[in-house]
Formats: sequence, structure tokens, C-alpha cells
Amino acid sequence: MGDSLQQSGGYHFMTRAFLRLAVCCLALPSGILSAQDASPGPVQATPRVVPALTPVRIEILEAQGSAISKPDAHFPIRLVDPVLLDGKTIIPAGATGEGEVVHAKKSSMSGGPGELILAARWLDVNGHQVRLRSMHLSENGKSSIKDVNRIMIASAATVPVAAMLGWFMKGKEVVVPSGTYAEAKLAADFSVEP
Repeated sequence: MGDSLQQSGGYHFMTRAFLRLAVCCLALPSGILSAQDASPGPVQATPRVVPALTPVRIEILEAQGSAISKPDAHFPIRLVDPVLLDGKTIIPAGATGEGEVVHAKKSSMSGGPGELILAARWLDVNGHQVRLRSMHLSENGKSSIKDVNRIMIASAATVPVAAMLGWFMKGKEVVVPSGTYAEAKLAADFSVEP
């Protein structure tokens, strides 16, 4: 009889221990994975970064001039050459963006020449605006203009997003035809998800 009581007590002990274990398992948060499900997921690749001041060549798509442009007006630009990183295209040629007329003034009656300051502002890359800076107009490719009297590069310390700007003088007015090439730089690092 003593043996049957010990067995009966052991049975109840085991039943209670099993029930406690079952309740504990049900109370576990659903986020806990079994050992079989805990295999490592795909390795996260590090983003690729195009560094700030990477040079880009853009095309001004709309004629600008001291007699026709208005300050704060925007004009379309397009990336001429792709931006590459380790031999892979990060920003494709043809990406469009926007430039801005920072300053425009017609020539004066007293013979003073017209003034025009343009800045490249950004390129659109998959819905993300990649800011630009340090624009200056080129004299190569489509932008070769034979009757430019002088080209000046001016630092615009009062305009924080446009450090270097270009001036084209033609007679008394400044004229930048459509199709003019300009050099600019990325204003900040551009991170690309792999």
C-alpha cells in the first residue's frame, strides 16, 4: 500500500509539473522562435556612398539671359554623364533636376553690362533630390560659345547652397543658350542602398 501511495503522489507531482510547463509555454511571447526557426536571415549589405564634391556634368535645358531671366526662377537641367562608383552606375545619365536664377539684371542705359548668376540645385534620383553645388559653365562640347567676352567664377558666400556660380557676358547682355554644359559637384554624400 505504501508503494501505491508513493506512485500516486509521484503521478500527481508529474501531472502538476507537466501542467505548469504547458502553461509557461503558452504564456511565452509569440516573438520567441524555436531553435529550428532561429537560423540567421540574409546578411544586410552596407550602403554604397558617393562622396560629396563628386563632379558631375549637367546640361542647361532652357535658355537663360540677363534680359529674360527673373531672380528666383527655376529652370530644368539634365545629367550628361552617369555617376559611377566602382564601375557601376549610381546616377544614370539623363537624370533631370533643377537650377535656379540667383541674380539677373538687364544691361543699364549708361552702358553697364547685364548680370546673370545661375546655380545648379538638385538632380532627381528615384524620387530623392541629390543636392548640387559649385556650378560653373563649361566651354567644351555643346557649350562652346565663341563670342563670350569673359567668364567669371564668383563665390556666393551669402547664398549657402551655391558656392560657385558662372557668369557669361555677351555684348551688353549675359546669354546662356539652351544646351549649355556646366560642371557642378554633389553637395553632400549620397547613400545608395544595395
